[in-house]
Parts: sequence; C-alpha cells; structure tokens
Amino acid sequence: MYKTPNFTFGKIATCSMICVFLLCMYGIYKSCAIPSQDLQIIYDYCLHPLVVQYVGNMASHWPASYDATLALYRDNKRWIHEGSLDVPEMLLDRFGQAYFHRLGQLRPYFRDAYFVHELCGWKAATVHDPFSEVDCDMAWQEFTQFLAMDHIDPSCWFIDVTLKFGKENHVVTWHHDGHSTLLQHCLPLLEADAIDNLMECPSFYIDHAMHLLDLTSFHSSPGPRGKDDKVTYIQAYTTEKSTSYQIHQGLFTPIDSHVVFECTGDAGNHTQDGCAHIEVCIHLSKASTALTMIPNHLLRHCLVGIPSDNWW
Repeated sequence: MYKTPNFTFGKIATCSMICVFLLCMYGIYKSCAIPSQDLQIIYDYCLHPLVVQYVGNMASHWPASYDATLALYRDNKRWIHEGSLDVPEMLLDRFGQAYFHRLGQLRPYFRDAYFVHELCGWKAATVHDPFSEVDCDMAWQEFTQFLAMDHIDPSCWFIDVTLKFGKENHVVTWHHDGHSTLLQHCLPLLEADAIDNLMECPSFYIDHAMHLLDLTSFHSSPGPRGKDDKVTYIQAYTTEKSTSYQIHQGLFTPIDSHVVFECTGDAGNHTQDGCAHIEVCIHLSKASTALTMIPNHLLRHCLVGIPSDNWW
C-alpha cells in the first residue's frame, strides 16, 4: 500500500492522520510522489471550492489557491511549516463524499480514491496493565474514542501492539540466539522450518548493538507467512538509541559524542537506561490477545540486562 501515490488530507485531534490514496495513479509515474501540478489541481478545483461551499465564513481562513498556500507556509529556506484549518465534525461525512465525487471528475487517475486513517503517537497514551481487564478496556476506549467502531470492519484495520521490558539502572536488549524463539511466539501458527526460512529472507533485517554479534535487534515483514496469524510486521529493538539518534539533520548530528557522554552519567545526571521493545502490527480483531502472555522461559532466553554504566 505504501507504494500507492497518496497525500495527507487532514487530522483528527493530534494523533489521527487521514491520507487520500489515489489508486488509479499507481504506476503512472516512476515515483509514488504526487506531482505538484496534480496537487495544485486538487486544491484549486476540488478542495478549496468545497470549503467555500460547506464551511461558510470559515473559508476566509483558507488560502485562495495552491500557490498562495505554498507562499504562506514556506520559510526563507523553502521548508514547509504545515498549518491546520478546521472542518466542523457534522459536515465531515457530506464533505468527504463530495470531495471524492469532484475529485473523480477532474482526472481519470483521480477516480476510485479512498481515505486511509492512521492513528499515531498513542504508545504512551494507552499504557496499561495487560493482566487487568479493566485497565485494558480503559486503554481501548481511550484509543478508539475518535472512531465510529460500529462502522469499522476489524479485518480491514491494523494496529501496532507493543511491549517493553526494563530494569532500573540497566539497558535491557535482545540476544541474537533468541530471535527464532521470539518469532515463533509472534507467529504461533508457523512451523519451525518456516521460521528458519523467514530469517533467511531479505525482508528480515538485523541491527547489531555496538557491532556485537550476540546483541542484536531485528525487524521483519513476514508477508504471506504471517497471513494465518494476521501479522504483517514484527520488530524487536532497544530504546536506548532514542536519546542519541535523529532521522533528520538536527543538533544531534554534529554533537553526537556529547549526547552519548550525557547518557553515561559522567556529567552528573542519571545514567540513561534502555528497554527491550517488541512490536507487532496485527489485525485489529487480534489486538486484545497480542503479546499478552509471554512465558518466563522465553524472556530468560531472549533478553539480556546490562548495567547502564557498563553499557555506555
């Protein structure tokens, strides 16, 4: 799905992103990025006219054209700082239907577009005790408060379920020899031979900790092998990297050694701990049972706890 041309349409609250996927545009261009001339057509002849039609006086807050939008949100370095404008909740259903109807009239490859809803940034918001039914239910209600659950087919939605293992003053990480055992737990319907084959696939990636062969994280996209267990993605890693790694060109890039020094605690602050993190992307219908019962023998085989002072 990620290869289908798409663009961000909006968000609900702060943790729900809505994208428009243009299925008929698939394969037209070499890249899945949507050309700016098509985005201009969508804004000038679809989105903005509908805003004027539906939201009345609030339309005066919207830039009059695509070019005006870029001029408004770009800085002197031509970086875009996105803003947000509201559409009232009671208009969303009619607005969405009218949007797709008009979109399909503009270009043949705009037809059969659809929304994809992604709820992101919920890891800390839904922390709960997996052994407490009440706690699990409260976290579920918090997570789904923005969704019309009676209109949702759980088999069409996926959810990331995560579990962290930590110990005070330690960095807890994964042992390389435990990968197959961990995969077997996440994919219980897969035979041992199939697990071995999965670990030989190009879609199975290993990330070594400090170039050590025994301490490794991994991520895997099982593809058809995960179909019976409703699993599309598995990832095991250690969170200690989150305080010293950036995917963008930020302050950490030139002063990475300084940040690592801070993590050691030698600067007078607390030594940085780390947790072993396991995450599965699974059908929504399986969300309540995923990663809820991990036996102790598996943890003893898969996890390694190293004092934080020694780690850094």
